[in-house]
Amino acid sequence: MGSNFDKQQYGLKPAHCAVVESYIFVCVAETAPDFETFRKAVTPFLAPHSLVDCKVAYEASIVEKGNWKLVFENNRECYHCEGSHPELLNSFVENLSVAGVGGAEEPELAAFWDRCEAKGLPSRLVMAENGQFRMTRIPLAPNAVSYTMDGKPAVSRRLDQSGVENIGALLYFNYPSTWNHFLGDHALSFRVLPMGPDQTLLTTKWLVHKNAEAGVDYDIEHLTRVWKATNDQDRRLVEGTQAGVSSPAYVAGPYSDTAENGPCQFDDWYCDTMRRKLNV
Repeated sequence: MGSNFDKQQYGLKPAHCAVVESYIFVCVAETAPDFETFRKAVTPFLAPHSLVDCKVAYEASIVEKGNWKLVFENNRECYHCEGSHPELLNSFVENLSVAGVGGAEEPELAAFWDRCEAKGLPSRLVMAENGQFRMTRIPLAPNAVSYTMDGKPAVSRRLDQSGVENIGALLYFNYPSTWNHFLGDHALSFRVLPMGPDQTLLTTKWLVHKNAEAGVDYDIEHLTRVWKATNDQDRRLVEGTQAGVSSPAYVAGPYSDTAENGPCQFDDWYCDTMRRKLNV
């Protein structure tokens, strides 16, 4: 290129990076948005699960032929679960009061939060003012302590040291790229990566204690069966929705204000974010 060529002007693009409880967050914008608000909110929830002492027991990626927003909308409601997710419903119970759109605190949920928080497990709903992230803990189905076909632990080694036998599931999302579930015996991390306007890569990681041994402390099939099945079922739902909204006959309709408050909250966040970025 000659002696006048300045290699410093043509290097790799820099990216902002932050690490929170072993999670790596990357932002490729020239100016990164505020991150400390999220860090301060999520750290107390994650810390008791000792992610620094975890390892990835299994990782799976699937491509969903649908827009990433449809992937998140599908995740934010369980109205479809009864007819689509028999494996998941062995343990998971949707709680509409933690969708993040208001509503009274249910007595049973409040009692569950009290028990967990008394043992050092933050549980009550925390949500960003703009709706971008949310953390909360919910109880599972009766007699279920993990996402397995029988509701029993998939891993014999616990992640937390709370002493609470059934800590339910800590749920947290951070738009536009991740939702997560933390149980007593393992954790699940989901990453959403758009590959185009009608294609999305979903990567799921199953985390277990670093000293847990496959075949001894856990069985991979038993650990992964529920969410492997659930992810594939959701893929079919997303792809069906993509086909529907792509139809020239498609006309948008209203959300249910009793069963779809989660997708409504996501759409409100997305629209507000786009309006702000576009200055409209």
